[in-house]
Amino acid sequence: MDYKQLSDQLQTILEMKTAPVGIKFLTEGDTLVGYDSTKKYSICQFIMKAREGNKLLADAGNIACANGGSALGFLPVPEKLMNGEFLSQLGAFCKEGAKNTMELIPRFRQNQFSAIAFAPLLKVDFEPDVILLETVPEQIMWVSLAAIYQNGGRHEFSTSISNGTCIDIIATPHSTHKLNTSLGCYGCRNATDIPTDHMLAGFPGDQLEGILEALEHIKEKTMPRSREKKAYTKLKTED
Repeated sequence: MDYKQLSDQLQTILEMKTAPVGIKFLTEGDTLVGYDSTKKYSICQFIMKAREGNKLLADAGNIACANGGSALGFLPVPEKLMNGEFLSQLGAFCKEGAKNTMELIPRFRQNQFSAIAFAPLLKVDFEPDVILLETVPEQIMWVSLAAIYQNGGRHEFSTSISNGTCIDIIATPHSTHKLNTSLGCYGCRNATDIPTDHMLAGFPGDQLEGILEALEHIKEKTMPRSREKKAYTKLKTED
């Protein structure tokens, strides 16, 4: 599959300025050549660096964030995190609220995977398990519509405004096999260059072609009509 072509197609249709990122979950014995495992980043920073063009490997030895690393099963979950103390000290939750939130996090099992590979979608040399987007809400809206274009239905997005990348757009799409969106969290907005007007989304990699096919239909009529704001322009004229 030509992921460079598919990545270019996705960015062109949506008019995205940010690069999609592909990730692959590795188990013992899996190998990838040319992926840097020497850099120590938080999970959200791995995504940011991949978006900038880097091919990276994250594992138990180089994940800098105990919250994200434990959520994805690479590190033990710190007691300070599970009992609510950490998030309450940040001022994000009261302690009991933080504790309840941590208990509901849909974590990966410990050692479920040996590593995660991150790369710009246009450079991947693997079949992505999940594809990650960080862009403006309008563009994520079209991707979300494309995901239900064929069968219809309603999305049920899952987030706790904590673990906004590691759980919301990596673990959840993988576990549910459905697109999920995230408003971000304290961690990713503190640790990366994500603009205040961007949000995030992740969807299973094997849905990319279907989403692109749907977007090709949506861009013919629905997308341009929405973007031209004809109804709003008429309202302003009448006022």
